[in-house]
Amino acid sequence: MESPFTGGEVIRQIKEEELEFRGDIFTIPYTNYKCVDTEEEFTTNEVDTLNLALLHNAYREKHNIPFPNEILEIREKYGVSQTKMSEILGFGPNTYRNYENGDVPQLTNAKLISLAAKPNGFIDLVDECDSLKQSYKKKYIKKAESMMREGATMTQFLFKIQEPCSLNGYMKPSIDKFSDMVSFLSEDKELYKVKLNKLLYYSDNVHFKNYGQSISGATYQAIQMGPVPHKYGTLFDHGEELGRFIIERIQFENYESEGEKFSSVNNTFESLNDKELKTLTLIKEELADLPTKELIRLSHEEEGWKKNEEEKRLIDYRYAVNLKVHFS
Repeated sequence: MESPFTGGEVIRQIKEEELEFRGDIFTIPYTNYKCVDTEEEFTTNEVDTLNLALLHNAYREKHNIPFPNEILEIREKYGVSQTKMSEILGFGPNTYRNYENGDVPQLTNAKLISLAAKPNGFIDLVDECDSLKQSYKKKYIKKAESMMREGATMTQFLFKIQEPCSLNGYMKPSIDKFSDMVSFLSEDKELYKVKLNKLLYYSDNVHFKNYGQSISGATYQAIQMGPVPHKYGTLFDHGEELGRFIIERIQFENYESEGEKFSSVNNTFESLNDKELKTLTLIKEELADLPTKELIRLSHEEEGWKKNEEEKRLIDYRYAVNLKVHFS
């Protein structure tokens, strides 16, 4: 990047800064740039979007406000259109649509959305909606009752943390996204488990650094070999069961242990959006061909790993804003 003042060199700065949103004060890792020649500070549209996303994330976390992807998932799991969902919740159609597109709901509206996330709460809202035809009520209540009988989801078993927070990159975990990430990264690449774990870590964390959210919602643990997805063995096994990729167990000559080689199964990566695919493409092009030992070395330079490795803690995504890895 060139300085808008002189066309010369700029420095990316990250510092803790207090910002206000709807009467609350939050400390976030604020990003801007400084012109080396004039020492003037400035921002770009991209970092303004990131800083705002981090501020909104902190507000949502404090007040338990659903994130846009959660709001969309709540509606889709009941098979309800945007128009009908806004009717059930008592919102205007434009208001609800904007929430799915990223606007932060007011607290009273957020409580109604959270209530709808629970099948029994959704049933109450549908039952109390006087404008909704009986045929729709019967259909939606039947779906919610079916979900109540199903009980705990596989996602609850696979992921340690369910609700969006800084430990999962403010993203509700998704086994579909995680599995598609593995499939995408292993397409046309010879990837074994250790390298794959590092590529997944950098994919989720670089995406957070750029957009304020992770891709998969997975948590990462600091272990001796570097950052790895928490319960990665279980996640990989389930992704293979979904048919997204194949794990080939290979016995290496002169070694007692075996390696796990991942191969993509042709799919359309439907769970991943354009921004997520852009991040994964960057990681694949810049890091996938590096030797595994080099990726381990790079991951050991990351502050998130250094601060958590001794006690093998989960790595907060807020460390991602200070990632050491650089791309050409």
